[in-house]
Amino acid sequence: MRKRRTVVVNRNVFIVIHNNEVFAIDNVFVAAVAFLTSRDTGIGVGMRKTMIAIGLSAVAMATPAYADVQIGVLMPTSGFAAGFGLEEQGSIDLFMKSYADLGPAGKLKLVIYDTRGEPAQAISLTKKLIDSDKVTAIIGPYLSGESEAAFPVANRAATPIVTPSSAKPGIAAANRPWAFRFSSTTDKTDKALIEHWTKKQPKPIKNVVLFYDGKDAVSSSDGKTVMPAALKAANVNVLDAISFQTGDVDFSAQVTRAKALNPDGIVVTALFTEAGHLVSELRKQGMTQPIAAGVELSLDHKFIEIAGKASEGVLTAAEFNRDSPKPTVVQFVKDYEAATHHLPGNSSALMYDTLFLMRHCIMSIGVVGNSEADKAKIRDCWANMNGVEAPIAGAVTINKDGDGVRQPNFLVVRDGKFVVDP
Repeated sequence: MRKRRTVVVNRNVFIVIHNNEVFAIDNVFVAAVAFLTSRDTGIGVGMRKTMIAIGLSAVAMATPAYADVQIGVLMPTSGFAAGFGLEEQGSIDLFMKSYADLGPAGKLKLVIYDTRGEPAQAISLTKKLIDSDKVTAIIGPYLSGESEAAFPVANRAATPIVTPSSAKPGIAAANRPWAFRFSSTTDKTDKALIEHWTKKQPKPIKNVVLFYDGKDAVSSSDGKTVMPAALKAANVNVLDAISFQTGDVDFSAQVTRAKALNPDGIVVTALFTEAGHLVSELRKQGMTQPIAAGVELSLDHKFIEIAGKASEGVLTAAEFNRDSPKPTVVQFVKDYEAATHHLPGNSSALMYDTLFLMRHCIMSIGVVGNSEADKAKIRDCWANMNGVEAPIAGAVTINKDGDGVRQPNFLVVRDGKFVVDP
């Protein structure tokens, strides 16, 4: 009689050894049927039928009932930062169209809430996602101020939270081990930006005036700490640091003050709306000096719409280059524009890649629900991420502080759009 035996490797994989040949079968029922329906088992037909019936019951009981995996998303879809949320929503819709299926784990379900760009709202919604919605992980919030507020909540609740975009240094590091950010921090990006900017100018830049938004968390941090350090490293003196507030539209007094100092250049750390109005006023008052703007501009086309022709020549840094010849980037830009009738910005790319990497973690480490073990698996996946390929950013590594590590693209406004500044 021919010899056959079945060995259980794990709950999904079974090895059938038949006449000293080894066969791997990924379903216990298939293995059982292959054995019981063969003619050389030495078991009668009636008994084989009974055993198949028993096997069916056993498989039904042994096979885990997978639930869909719920991920929370926090982003501003109303309020002053709604433009960023609109860009993120375009990427979410595009991503879910192709990647909602998680295979054995079921479907990826997103629970999305509007933070309005407010830290207090971010705290409340983080608690809701964890306590009421029972999500396995959270993507967001968008802004640094929101992330500073929400990260401690998720960290205390042992729930992984990943911001795609907030760039203020130290936010993830202060909330280890559960908080991460996909984007790079401004201390690294600003330093590279200033080095590039100063080297590209036909005349040396020795003195600048620095404008910054004192209300927005990352703009304020950059204006008070990060950008001055980057300028000092490049041997550039800050003649004056002039602050304003999120929501300001009249910058005539601040620009008049800067004009009197006759700087060699202008540096701006502000979100796209305020930066647009400020740059427009700078050119209106005849200040033609070169302008470098921090990552807060976020490659947003609304900056160009607000500043108009005054935006020409403004240099910034971003992690996304939509003119990249990389096939996956070309396809992303094409699909995004077809779906939204807008070009994707930095926010769009960061959200898309963050979703992709979260799905990568879910599928590669066997997440099946929202248990403490599942949350820990996702945490460890992000913490150990090293060279994982994302569609747009390429190889992604997360450092010991929980921050993404990448080199920025330098982009300048030419003929009404952002293009690469080599």
